[in-house]
Amino acid sequence: MKQIAALMLLLVISLSSCTDDWIDSDLNIDPDAPSDVPMNLLLPAIEQSMGYLLGGNDAVRTTSIWMQQFDGTARQSFTEARYQLTPADVNNLWNSVYTAIFMNLHEMVEKSKTQDSPHYTGVGQVLQASTLGIMTDLFGAMPFSEAFQGASNVLKPAYDEQEVLYDTIFAMLDDAVVNLNAEDNVLDVEGDVIYDGDMDQWTKAAYSFKARAYMQLGNVLGNEAYTKALEAAQNGFTSTDDNFVIPFEDANRNPIFQFMEQRGDIRMASTFVELLTSEEDPRLPFFVAEDADGNFVGSEPGSSNEAASEPGDYVADEVADVVLMSYAELKFIEAEAYFRLNQLADAQTALEEAVEASMIRVTGSAQSDWVDNNIVGVPLSLESILQQKYINGFGTTQPYADWRRTGLPTLDLAAGAVLQQIPTRFPYPQSEYDYNSANVPANVTITNKLWWDQ
Repeated sequence: MKQIAALMLLLVISLSSCTDDWIDSDLNIDPDAPSDVPMNLLLPAIEQSMGYLLGGNDAVRTTSIWMQQFDGTARQSFTEARYQLTPADVNNLWNSVYTAIFMNLHEMVEKSKTQDSPHYTGVGQVLQASTLGIMTDLFGAMPFSEAFQGASNVLKPAYDEQEVLYDTIFAMLDDAVVNLNAEDNVLDVEGDVIYDGDMDQWTKAAYSFKARAYMQLGNVLGNEAYTKALEAAQNGFTSTDDNFVIPFEDANRNPIFQFMEQRGDIRMASTFVELLTSEEDPRLPFFVAEDADGNFVGSEPGSSNEAASEPGDYVADEVADVVLMSYAELKFIEAEAYFRLNQLADAQTALEEAVEASMIRVTGSAQSDWVDNNIVGVPLSLESILQQKYINGFGTTQPYADWRRTGLPTLDLAAGAVLQQIPTRFPYPQSEYDYNSANVPANVTITNKLWWDQ
């Protein structure tokens, strides 16, 4: 955690120095806090921050607790399991995303334009759009169009409505495809820990995130959303090799591993464990660690059973990758879109391919016998598609987005819940109430619905 924090701090701080003639200007240069960070250093720090903040830290822990994949068993995680989340609780997520991701992406994209390097621009736009998608699905309206303009311009940016933010996402992804395929490009993309500068894979990622965004608007756009999601998916990921993942290693350890090592406030929830156990799902031992007796045991949501199983190596190993979007998710998007458009044969095919891709990602093989017995041989339904997508999305915020959009899977209230419903959004952070209060939307509670959640 200290390594990540230091790197993020390095990239968001710039220093001004005294320039009087009688002072040696070199004395005012801090080599550990450069004022001009090159794009090939900005990019990997941004990507690692995305993995840490959006795929393995506050966002995923909280939403996975509410989706009853994790259970919070102590301290803040315990209160979250009972649906208590305050503005102060989300300060870290909001402020870190704005400084370590959005601000640095803005800087990188502006640099790329001045250096005639549209490939960097396109990569930055995909990262901006994907981050904005995850964040607005948690918070709703957010500052964006007036943000990142510096102290000389807008110190208290207005909030863009979520509908506007989705328009922004689509526009950025469309521009990204153009830039990623530009023939005239000065600087090749370096430092990329996701795709190692492969523009074809970045193009697939742009289309895949576009498909996700359209699927999220199903309740707003109806069949138009499903049709456009399918159109985008045709140019998206084509195999598990295209998975959009952030790697971690011994020197930069997986964030959930660090959380369990330092705090250990979560266990696997009984809802999730019992679902996997009842289906004899091959992903069970990868998602769930054995308890002290060698069994897979879940904690009833809200019960704080600290003897239950901890998260498994798939999400909590020291060097486990963080998945922000996968080929399997894209195939689940296709399956649902085809199903809603009554193209059932295509929906069945996409579902089978989705589950096989999930099995490959998690277990290392397609698990064809299990798929034949549990997917091919089971009547197709929206519930069967969304249940498998819920399982596949473990370790991401996507199950929470899907649950609000569809009501699936069906979840009971946690024991000791302080609300009569599962929260449907994050609160705005205390820092916004302290420094930008005139622009924060009024009367927001964590049971309010977002624009697309109709």
